Amino acid sequence: MKSHSVAVPQQGLCGTTTEGKKAFLERNLLKMPGKEDEGRRVGHRSRLAVSFQKGQLQSAWKEELQSKPFEEALSSSDSAGGVQQGKVPLSLAASFKKPLLDGLDQPEDSVANKQTEKNQENEIFHQQRCAAITSDMCDMLLGGDRSYQGCMSSVAAFIMEREVENSQSPYKETYELVALGTGDICYEGWMEFNGRRVHDMHGMVVARRALLRYFYKQLLMYCSQDSTALEKCIFCPAGDGIHLALKPKYFLHLYLSRTPSGASENFQTVSSRPNPSVGLHISIKGKLRPVSYCRPSVHSAFVYCVSGSDKLTRWSVLGVQGALLSHIILPVYITSVVLADPYQDHTVLHEVVNDRVQLGPGNGLPKLYSQKHMYFFEGPPIAPLDAPADCRSLSLNWCGGDDMLELVNGTVGQAVRDMTNPGDQYRPSRLCKAAMWSMFRKVVQEMKREDLALLPTYHKGKVQAEAYQSAKLQMYTQLRLQDFGKWPQKQLVDNFAS
Repeated sequence: MKSHSVAVPQQGLCGTTTEGKKAFLERNLLKMPGKEDEGRRVGHRSRLAVSFQKGQLQSAWKEELQSKPFEEALSSSDSAGGVQQGKVPLSLAASFKKPLLDGLDQPEDSVANKQTEKNQENEIFHQQRCAAITSDMCDMLLGGDRSYQGCMSSVAAFIMEREVENSQSPYKETYELVALGTGDICYEGWMEFNGRRVHDMHGMVVARRALLRYFYKQLLMYCSQDSTALEKCIFCPAGDGIHLALKPKYFLHLYLSRTPSGASENFQTVSSRPNPSVGLHISIKGKLRPVSYCRPSVHSAFVYCVSGSDKLTRWSVLGVQGALLSHIILPVYITSVVLADPYQDHTVLHEVVNDRVQLGPGNGLPKLYSQKHMYFFEGPPIAPLDAPADCRSLSLNWCGGDDMLELVNGTVGQAVRDMTNPGDQYRPSRLCKAAMWSMFRKVVQEMKREDLALLPTYHKGKVQAEAYQSAKLQMYTQLRLQDFGKWPQKQLVDNFAS
């Protein structure tokens, strides 16, 4: 592949029409037979099967899955002949299927049946597609340079799926990688207050900041009012006449090579009673600790970073756009997460991310916000999990429209001036808070939003996003009431003007 937009023929998550997609789903969801030999054949795929049971994501049902509570969505798929509680559905290639009763219960072969089996053997599933486009983009950006290949052990990528109904191809989806980040380190120094140093350089967090940069670029494209630019832009006017929103039939997916840090790593057993392993975690001075175990005097002086699994929980309620962008766009939620870490139990990750906070309708969230459950898939890895020693303090980032990767040294929290000859020459990263504030001010000026242009500081810009702050307060309150801990806040580091 030579570009970061992929539109290969595939099924599994895709199909030709809504009816076709439903037919494919019904055809490929196998219920686990009650036979020992069949159980042994699929035993090595059991974790994958459970992840599909917890989140079967098909294009035909995407809007239904996103608009209903998780358990209700499972219930509705029961009645449609899909997922059943206590059963293990497998959406796998035809090679994983074996006729029951040695084929005596199967109809005679026909040309149509043989063609159907051939199509099933050529299926490319959602998780495979996300991995392929991530691998391809990493290879393209590295350009054959093996110096930073080891950084890809911690890669995270945001992928935008777009359904294209008027496509000439029989397959109606394209996938485009729009933001990418790597890293497994946090800056360990003292707090700073000018917004010019990146603190958290874990791949998922870096990718999310790169995604914000991509959003700002898309907003500037929208401001141009050029017809071609508007067609390519991912945003369109929202129904409230104030905000923009992600265009219909666009879906955001996240590919992760590693398990998000925090409760998802330490979760021992499924229990309704809160315990420290399920609570909030922060990384401070090089160690991951439950937030309840850290003295306020420590995390008010040193840089700390909230764990990855806690941030996923937060994004499931608030969206990934953050406080500043919520002035301009409606919440953008992650639809699915493809996790390539073979050591992670996806049911645990689902419980940690989706079930710790229960904020359905009537729980005080502003009308623009709701809790959106993420659907988890086990995906193929694209690089070894172990990073070489010379890459462990490095972080790479890129977003759509960038000419090249940026390399950040995690020990100083700043970008190297020359990636081909890194030394001790650094500059603020394009992902630092000061850079985000600069892009925000540029967008609001282009949009002629005088009310936002007058905001004096980064901190004021965030706190003035009233609906976002109200939703955040509800989420933090729920966590505290369930004894998961108090979400730490670092307001002083945001009080800079430029």
